[in-house]
Amino acid sequence: MRVQNPSLLSAVSKLALAGESAGFSVEEMIQLLNAGVSIEALLQMIAARLDAVVEKPAAEANSPRWVV
Repeated sequence: MRVQNPSLLSAVSKLALAGESAGFSVEEMIQLLNAGVSIEALLQMIAARLDAVVEKPAAEANSPRWVV
């Protein structure tokens, strides 16, 4: 199947890249969507994981193991 809508192709590509950055594989995201997870819920899951990835290094920087 060939996608004719460039905007749709761009949106799907961005979703896939964001999901992979958050640690989801494309296959996992497809399985979630096929299982009934909405796009909005998938985006929230991706955002939550990305937030956790961003916050983790900051928390480690405040660790008492660091010597200044």
